[in-house]
Amino acid sequence: MRKFLILVLFGLGNSLNAQNQIIIPDTLSGDHIQLELKTGTHEFYSGIQTNTMGANGNILAPTLILNKGDKIDFEVTNSLSDTTTIHWHGLHVAPKNDGGPHTIIKPGETWKPSFKILDKAATYWYHPHLHHKTDQHVSKGIAGLIIVRDEEEAKLDLPRRYGKDDFPIVLQTKDFDANNQILFHTNSDDVAMVNATINGTLDAPAQVIRLRVLNGSSQRAFNVGFSGDKVILPDSLRWRFTRKTY
Repeated sequence: MRKFLILVLFGLGNSLNAQNQIIIPDTLSGDHIQLELKTGTHEFYSGIQTNTMGANGNILAPTLILNKGDKIDFEVTNSLSDTTTIHWHGLHVAPKNDGGPHTIIKPGETWKPSFKILDKAATYWYHPHLHHKTDQHVSKGIAGLIIVRDEEEAKLDLPRRYGKDDFPIVLQTKDFDANNQILFHTNSDDVAMVNATINGTLDAPAQVIRLRVLNGSSQRAFNVGFSGDKVILPDSLRWRFTRKTY
Protein backbone atom coordinates (compact mmCIF):
# COMPACT_ATOMS: atom_id res chain seq x y z
CA MET A 1 0.00 0.00 0.00
CA ARG A 2 1.02 3.58 -0.64
CA LYS A 3 -0.14 6.40 1.59
CA PHE A 4 -0.65 9.80 -0.02
CA LEU A 5 -0.91 12.96 2.07
CA ILE A 6 -3.57 15.02 0.29
CA LEU A 7 -3.09 18.65 1.21
CA VAL A 8 -4.60 21.74 -0.34
CA LEU A 9 -3.40 24.89 1.37
CA PHE A 10 -4.64 28.45 1.36
CA GLY A 11 -2.92 30.82 3.75
CA LEU A 12 -2.74 29.36 7.25
CA GLY A 13 -6.04 27.50 7.10
CA ASN A 14 -4.58 24.07 7.81
CA SER A 15 -2.20 22.57 10.31
CA LEU A 16 0.22 19.88 9.15
CA ASN A 17 0.28 18.17 12.55
CA ALA A 18 -2.66 15.81 12.06
CA GLN A 19 -3.45 13.43 9.25
CA ASN A 20 -6.89 11.92 8.73
CA GLN A 21 -8.09 9.17 6.42
CA ILE A 22 -10.39 10.74 3.83
CA ILE A 23 -14.06 9.82 3.61
CA ILE A 24 -15.03 7.68 0.61
CA PRO A 25 -18.72 8.39 -0.19
CA ASP A 26 -21.05 5.43 -0.78
CA THR A 27 -22.33 4.66 -4.28
CA LEU A 28 -25.77 4.41 -5.86
CA SER A 29 -26.63 2.84 -9.20
CA GLY A 30 -29.53 1.21 -11.04
CA ASP A 31 -32.51 2.60 -12.92
CA HIS A 32 -34.26 4.02 -9.82
CA ILE A 33 -32.20 6.28 -7.56
CA GLN A 34 -33.51 7.87 -4.36
CA LEU A 35 -31.84 10.85 -2.72
CA GLU A 36 -32.82 12.58 0.51
CA LEU A 37 -31.42 16.03 1.19
CA LYS A 38 -31.13 16.61 4.92
CA THR A 39 -29.23 18.30 7.72
CA GLY A 40 -26.69 16.60 9.94
CA THR A 41 -23.43 17.16 11.80
CA HIS A 42 -19.81 16.36 11.02
CA GLU A 43 -16.51 16.52 12.92
CA PHE A 44 -14.21 18.60 10.75
CA TYR A 45 -12.23 19.17 13.95
CA SER A 46 -11.89 16.39 16.51
CA GLY A 47 -14.58 16.54 19.19
CA ILE A 48 -16.42 19.49 17.63
CA GLN A 49 -19.77 18.99 15.89
CA THR A 50 -20.43 21.29 12.93
CA ASN A 51 -23.90 21.63 11.40
CA THR A 52 -23.92 20.31 7.83
CA MET A 53 -26.10 19.27 4.92
CA GLY A 54 -25.84 16.09 2.87
CA ALA A 55 -27.67 13.69 0.59
CA ASN A 56 -28.50 10.33 2.20
CA GLY A 57 -26.10 11.22 5.01
CA ASN A 58 -24.62 13.98 7.13
CA ILE A 59 -22.06 15.33 4.65
CA LEU A 60 -21.46 15.12 0.88
CA ALA A 61 -23.59 12.83 -1.33
CA PRO A 62 -23.36 9.31 -2.75
CA THR A 63 -21.38 8.81 -5.94
CA LEU A 64 -23.83 7.93 -8.72
CA ILE A 65 -22.52 5.25 -11.09
CA LEU A 66 -24.50 5.37 -14.34
CA ASN A 67 -24.21 3.82 -17.80
CA LYS A 68 -24.57 5.66 -21.08
CA GLY A 69 -27.92 4.81 -22.68
CA ASP A 70 -29.69 3.88 -19.45
CA LYS A 71 -32.93 5.63 -18.48
CA ILE A 72 -32.88 6.66 -14.82
CA ASP A 73 -35.85 7.56 -12.64
CA PHE A 74 -34.86 9.78 -9.71
CA GLU A 75 -36.65 10.69 -6.50
CA VAL A 76 -35.10 13.66 -4.73
CA THR A 77 -36.77 14.36 -1.36
CA ASN A 78 -36.09 17.67 0.34
CA SER A 79 -35.98 17.10 4.10
CA LEU A 80 -34.27 20.45 4.69
CA SER A 81 -36.07 23.42 6.20
CA ASP A 82 -35.04 25.42 3.13
CA THR A 83 -36.09 25.31 -0.53
CA THR A 84 -33.37 23.91 -2.78
CA THR A 85 -32.68 22.20 -6.13
CA ILE A 86 -30.45 19.43 -7.47
CA HIS A 87 -28.53 20.15 -10.67
CA TRP A 88 -26.81 17.42 -12.72
CA HIS A 89 -23.66 19.38 -13.58
CA GLY A 90 -22.33 18.49 -17.03
CA LEU A 91 -25.04 16.03 -18.07
CA HIS A 92 -27.10 16.70 -21.20
CA VAL A 93 -30.71 16.76 -20.01
CA ALA A 94 -33.92 18.59 -20.90
CA PRO A 95 -34.56 21.88 -19.06
CA LYS A 96 -37.34 20.31 -16.98
CA ASN A 97 -34.84 17.77 -15.61
CA ASP A 98 -31.85 20.08 -15.27
CA GLY A 99 -32.43 21.12 -11.66
CA GLY A 100 -31.37 24.71 -12.16
CA PRO A 101 -32.69 27.68 -10.15
CA HIS A 102 -36.06 27.45 -11.92
CA THR A 103 -36.78 23.87 -10.72
CA ILE A 104 -37.24 24.28 -6.97
CA ILE A 105 -37.91 21.57 -4.41
CA LYS A 106 -39.79 22.95 -1.43
CA PRO A 107 -39.30 21.51 2.06
CA GLY A 108 -41.13 18.19 2.37
CA GLU A 109 -41.55 17.79 -1.39
CA THR A 110 -40.10 15.13 -3.71
CA TRP A 111 -38.86 15.97 -7.20
CA LYS A 112 -39.03 13.13 -9.76
CA PRO A 113 -36.90 13.81 -12.84
CA SER A 114 -36.43 11.01 -15.35
CA PHE A 115 -33.99 11.02 -18.25
CA LYS A 116 -31.72 8.93 -20.47
CA ILE A 117 -27.96 9.17 -19.94
CA LEU A 118 -26.70 10.67 -23.20
CA ASP A 119 -23.14 11.48 -22.18
CA LYS A 120 -19.94 9.57 -22.78
CA ALA A 121 -17.91 8.04 -19.96
CA ALA A 122 -16.55 10.80 -17.73
CA THR A 123 -16.71 12.27 -14.25
CA TYR A 124 -19.52 14.76 -13.57
CA TRP A 125 -21.15 15.99 -10.36
CA TYR A 126 -24.44 17.11 -8.81
CA HIS A 127 -25.27 19.85 -6.32
CA PRO A 128 -27.97 22.36 -5.31
CA HIS A 129 -28.35 25.35 -7.61
CA LEU A 130 -30.95 27.59 -5.96
CA HIS A 131 -30.61 31.31 -6.70
CA HIS A 132 -28.68 33.02 -3.85
CA LYS A 133 -28.43 29.69 -1.95
CA THR A 134 -26.03 27.59 -4.02
CA ASP A 135 -22.99 28.66 -2.01
CA GLN A 136 -24.72 27.96 1.30
CA HIS A 137 -26.05 24.52 0.40
CA VAL A 138 -22.86 23.34 -1.34
CA SER A 139 -20.56 24.76 1.35
CA LYS A 140 -22.58 22.99 4.02
CA GLY A 141 -22.00 19.73 2.22
CA ILE A 142 -24.38 18.74 -0.58
CA ALA A 143 -22.05 17.71 -3.40
CA GLY A 144 -21.60 14.33 -5.08
CA LEU A 145 -19.82 12.81 -8.06
CA ILE A 146 -21.48 11.19 -11.07
CA ILE A 147 -19.47 8.50 -12.85
CA VAL A 148 -20.74 7.65 -16.33
CA ARG A 149 -19.47 4.46 -17.97
CA ASP A 150 -19.77 3.33 -21.58
CA GLU A 151 -18.55 0.58 -23.91
CA GLU A 152 -15.65 2.63 -25.25
CA GLU A 153 -14.24 3.33 -21.79
CA ALA A 154 -14.77 -0.30 -20.74
CA LYS A 155 -12.24 -1.42 -23.38
CA LEU A 156 -9.48 0.67 -21.80
CA ASP A 157 -7.07 -0.78 -19.25
CA LEU A 158 -8.05 1.56 -16.41
CA PRO A 159 -8.62 1.07 -12.69
CA ARG A 160 -12.34 1.05 -11.94
CA ARG A 161 -12.72 -0.55 -8.50
CA TYR A 162 -14.40 2.32 -6.69
CA GLY A 163 -12.75 3.12 -3.37
CA LYS A 164 -9.95 0.59 -3.99
CA ASP A 165 -8.04 1.91 -7.00
CA ASP A 166 -10.61 4.39 -8.40
CA PHE A 167 -11.01 7.22 -5.88
CA PRO A 168 -13.33 10.26 -5.62
CA ILE A 169 -11.39 13.41 -4.71
CA VAL A 170 -13.74 16.32 -3.87
CA LEU A 171 -11.73 19.50 -3.25
CA GLN A 172 -13.45 22.21 -1.20
CA THR A 173 -12.64 25.18 0.99
CA LYS A 174 -14.75 26.44 3.88
CA ASP A 175 -14.87 29.29 6.35
CA PHE A 176 -15.78 28.68 10.01
CA ASP A 177 -16.95 31.02 12.75
CA ALA A 178 -15.66 31.05 16.35
CA ASN A 179 -17.92 28.07 17.15
CA ASN A 180 -16.63 26.10 14.13
CA GLN A 181 -19.90 26.50 12.22
CA ILE A 182 -19.74 26.93 8.45
CA LEU A 183 -20.00 30.45 7.06
CA PHE A 184 -20.94 31.28 3.49
CA HIS A 185 -20.78 34.25 1.12
CA THR A 186 -17.35 35.12 2.52
CA ASN A 187 -14.00 35.74 0.88
CA SER A 188 -11.99 34.05 3.63
CA ASP A 189 -12.78 30.38 3.02
CA ASP A 190 -9.15 29.36 3.53
CA VAL A 191 -9.71 26.00 5.27
CA ALA A 192 -9.08 23.47 2.52
CA MET A 193 -10.21 19.85 2.59
CA VAL A 194 -10.61 16.71 0.51
CA ASN A 195 -13.85 14.71 0.83
CA ALA A 196 -14.84 16.81 3.88
CA THR A 197 -11.54 15.83 5.55
CA ILE A 198 -8.93 18.35 6.69
CA ASN A 199 -5.30 17.23 6.22
CA GLY A 200 -6.50 14.06 4.54
CA THR A 201 -4.53 10.95 3.67
CA LEU A 202 -5.35 8.20 1.19
CA ASP A 203 -4.16 4.60 1.45
CA ALA A 204 -3.84 3.32 -2.10
CA PRO A 205 -2.45 0.11 -3.63
CA ALA A 206 1.06 0.16 -5.10
CA GLN A 207 -0.18 0.24 -8.69
CA VAL A 208 -1.71 2.64 -11.20
CA ILE A 209 -4.64 4.36 -9.51
CA ARG A 210 -7.39 6.63 -10.78
CA LEU A 211 -8.29 9.91 -9.08
CA ARG A 212 -11.57 11.55 -10.06
CA VAL A 213 -10.88 15.13 -9.05
CA LEU A 214 -13.66 17.67 -8.54
CA ASN A 215 -13.36 21.35 -7.71
CA GLY A 216 -16.43 21.52 -5.45
CA SER A 217 -15.55 24.84 -3.83
CA SER A 218 -17.52 28.04 -4.24
CA GLN A 219 -14.79 30.45 -5.24
CA ARG A 220 -11.37 28.84 -5.37
CA ALA A 221 -9.05 27.53 -8.06
CA PHE A 222 -6.57 24.73 -7.32
CA ASN A 223 -3.18 23.71 -8.63
CA VAL A 224 -3.26 19.91 -8.58
CA GLY A 225 -0.22 17.66 -8.85
CA PHE A 226 2.20 15.28 -7.18
CA SER A 227 5.74 15.73 -5.93
CA GLY A 228 8.44 13.43 -7.22
CA ASP A 229 7.93 11.15 -10.21
CA LYS A 230 4.17 10.65 -9.87
CA VAL A 231 2.05 11.93 -12.76
CA ILE A 232 -1.62 12.84 -13.16
CA LEU A 233 -3.09 11.50 -16.40
CA PRO A 234 -6.45 13.22 -16.96
CA ASP A 235 -9.37 10.79 -16.82
CA SER A 236 -11.37 13.16 -18.97
CA LEU A 237 -11.05 16.53 -20.60
CA ARG A 238 -14.13 17.37 -18.58
CA TRP A 239 -11.95 17.85 -15.50
CA ARG A 240 -11.92 21.58 -14.87
CA PHE A 241 -9.96 23.32 -12.17
CA THR A 242 -11.42 26.78 -12.61
CA ARG A 243 -12.76 29.51 -10.39
CA LYS A 244 -16.49 29.18 -9.84
CA THR A 245 -18.67 31.83 -8.25
CA TYR A 246 -22.29 31.11 -7.35
